[in-house]
Amino acid sequence: MKELRNYMEQATRVYVDKWLPSTDVCQCENCRLDIMAIMLNNLRPHYIVTEKGNLFAQMNDFDPQHRVDLMSSFSHAVGIVKGKPQH
Repeated sequence: MKELRNYMEQATRVYVDKWLPSTDVCQCENCRLDIMAIMLNNLRPHYIVTEKGNLFAQMNDFDPQHRVDLMSSFSHAVGIVKGKPQH
């Protein structure tokens, strides 16, 4: 059965897992999910249905602008969560 997914959710999860340990913000599950939610609200969604679409979306990981967008969104989200943690 096909499933509709936002590829950016997967990409955001990967990058948060990679970058969060290098910050001084709380790393509890609530703060982690808040960071991801803020990022996803600020990033353009990329919906996929097929495995071919997933592979095509993964090609964005090689685009420098894609990484810059994720890094910028991450920094913004970390600043917000660090200032007002919701745990």
